[in-house]
Amino acid sequence: MKPDKIDELYFSDVNTPISLDRRDFLKKLGGGIIVVFCLGKLSLLEGWGQNNAEDALNFNAYIRVKEDGRINCYTGKIEMGQGIITSLAQVVADELEVPISMVDMVMGDTELCPYDAGTWGSLTTRFADPVLRAAAAEAREILIDLAATKLEVSEANLKLENGVIYDAENPSNKTTYAELTKGKKIVKNLEKKPDIKRANEFKLIGKPIISTDAIAKVTGTAKYSGDIKLPGMMYATVVRPTIVGSKKLEVDASELSSFPNVELINEGDLVAVVHSDPEVSSSAAKKVRVSWDTPEQKMDNETIFKYLEDNISNSDIFEEGGSLETGKTNSNSVLNAQYQDGYKAHAPMETHSATCYFEDDKLTIWTSTQTPFGTQDQLAKALEIPKENVHVKQIFLGGGFGGKIYNQQAIEAALIAKSCKKPVQLVWSRREEFMYDKFRPAAVVNVTSGVDENGKLNLWEFDIYCAGTRGTKLFYD
Repeated sequence: MKPDKIDELYFSDVNTPISLDRRDFLKKLGGGIIVVFCLGKLSLLEGWGQNNAEDALNFNAYIRVKEDGRINCYTGKIEMGQGIITSLAQVVADELEVPISMVDMVMGDTELCPYDAGTWGSLTTRFADPVLRAAAAEAREILIDLAATKLEVSEANLKLENGVIYDAENPSNKTTYAELTKGKKIVKNLEKKPDIKRANEFKLIGKPIISTDAIAKVTGTAKYSGDIKLPGMMYATVVRPTIVGSKKLEVDASELSSFPNVELINEGDLVAVVHSDPEVSSSAAKKVRVSWDTPEQKMDNETIFKYLEDNISNSDIFEEGGSLETGKTNSNSVLNAQYQDGYKAHAPMETHSATCYFEDDKLTIWTSTQTPFGTQDQLAKALEIPKENVHVKQIFLGGGFGGKIYNQQAIEAALIAKSCKKPVQLVWSRREEFMYDKFRPAAVVNVTSGVDENGKLNLWEFDIYCAGTRGTKLFYD
């Protein structure tokens, strides 16, 4: 199956910091004004397998004023209901003096967008907005410079409005962004912060505005990974063990003979059924009998808390100050409390889903993920193919809450598609979401506090026992 033709497919080999080549990238850009910039080091966190992150730190997003006057902003960030598809466009539109309808956000596509480690932790607005504003302001200054030359007017006399630049003393002497960029290719690397608007000059920033994706979502025309339909597509259902971590021993698929055109996938510990009808696929999967080697259960919902206290030995200190002993001595009242919190499912409205196909040895996949480039890396490793042979196409995400950083469903869908040699869609049921997804870890929190006779807090000791990354030192204002 041939993939749909993608307009402006400039970045077929610009996928990660490892493959990023500035000169090659710039050669592939079309006309217009391009400002390249970095969203900050938090877009490139450690631990994501980057061997050469310096190039990406210098360049991992860009704004382009196209030859038709429209504004494109390309970023590896994704929209999952938090609203950045609107807020990022809002700051760009405000600095460039255009309606927000003239700004197109291109997000999380591994062949269209430079590398980004992922979208999480409420970081995008805090760290991306200031840089986006500066990049848009830089593009604005370039447009003003071009307009001053074309209109033969001092830059100080020029005004911008809705993609038009005109002489304040002679408004009929004007030009448009489209006219200024036509036939030109100007590339600017944002190295220093240009003059940006003051708060009292904002027209869009901080103002109520209809979300740019609101109509599509309210009318049901917004597409998610599970909405993609491909010619000849098969629907997959995975046969799961009742205990996570089980290893397959034997598979009995003898009862599948009563389901015409059903295909069994039996690859490693992955057992699945595919059919052109999702209901048939689901019904057939229930008839497959698998013997599993199940791991020993070391705890349950009741004993997990004692298990955590008894088995966690590392003692990372996130913050400390003063003396606990002095605090206890100076406290008239010391209180001790323990709080227990079990595992929590992220439970987004959209369950984990993926739709994919192979063309020769290249995979194209739509999947619900907060980490498109991390997903690309995971898929390449699982399929044992070069990273450039994996194209992750990101559309809307139906919630994530940190739970869609891991991409088991994408790997399962890709392995199934590779085996059956047909396009495949895999959508987890709600039961699968609650059984086989990654969870927020359980925790035991021991708190000791002390106050003096005036109620002044003199002692605060906060110990957390948890299986995994539970929290970090807060930096939010």
